[in-house]
Amino acid sequence: MFEIISPYQINFNKYLNKYIQLLQSQHPQELYQPIEYILKSEAKYIRPILCLMACEMYGKHYKHALPAALSIELFHTFSLVHDDILDNSPIRRGKKTIHTKWNTNMAILAGDVLLVESFKVLTTYPAHISYSLYKQLAYASVQICEGQQEDMNFEKQPTISTEQYLEMIRKKTSVLLGTALQMGAIAANASQAEQKKLYQIGETIGIAFQIMDDFLDTFGNTKKFGKKIGNDILHNKKTFLLTKALEISSKKELSTIKNALKMPPNPEKIKTFQSIYKNLNIDTITLNTVEKLHQKIAYQLQKLNVKNQTTLQKLIRLSEQLIQRNK
Repeated sequence: MFEIISPYQINFNKYLNKYIQLLQSQHPQELYQPIEYILKSEAKYIRPILCLMACEMYGKHYKHALPAALSIELFHTFSLVHDDILDNSPIRRGKKTIHTKWNTNMAILAGDVLLVESFKVLTTYPAHISYSLYKQLAYASVQICEGQQEDMNFEKQPTISTEQYLEMIRKKTSVLLGTALQMGAIAANASQAEQKKLYQIGETIGIAFQIMDDFLDTFGNTKKFGKKIGNDILHNKKTFLLTKALEISSKKELSTIKNALKMPPNPEKIKTFQSIYKNLNIDTITLNTVEKLHQKIAYQLQKLNVKNQTTLQKLIRLSEQLIQRNK
């Protein structure tokens, strides 16, 4: 999977490693060692690669967007470090999280430095390009923080609407995908109109990706998905499936769902929700929603006015692979 992005991954990883080498000379090392540790974690680098591909589509060599791509990855890593603290997560990308391996104070400081560095690395561009990149990244920063807060708020609410859920994941997940594409277009000096189109495409990809993630967490194949099935169910996490089920249920079905939510976190709870969702046809509704979003993305991509059609076709295929992970 994702073989199409291998050349971008290799070159971005080289660029990232050069940046990591610079960190090794920074002091105090107690601050920079956790940053080096998390940046060396295994990752697919989807967001920075979207940035590189967008730049290439508009006539510039993708290496021109490497600083912007690094900015995206540093910002994304900052958000993960702080999310792990908020969620008290012990593992990230198969390794101990920073606050677990060191402590919370060091994790907060490491995240703060990553955030500042995500803006600092953009100074390699001419002033007018840097300004546009700063502006877009700052906009994304606020949206992502809003999305994270909404996600935490939803944990305390017994029910939320599907519309509320989709708006939350748009901010928390999709905004950075849209920003990655737009920053690549900015680096290539693409028109404002094209930048806006790319941003919207990125947001739609992000929403479709998250809905599919929700589906796979309940109905996926563990080997293909790469994660244990049912984690969302065990933690009563708000997902597209749960919000849609609550919306379309009859009073009797709603009572069944509420009782199931009170069940202890065990395999029987997973089986119960799988049965509830199938009885309500939620599995089909979810996949149909993803397919409609996929068709929308395909249409939007074909409407772009790009200079490099080969890279556009790569982006089309990548978007398909990101969304249609159940096939």
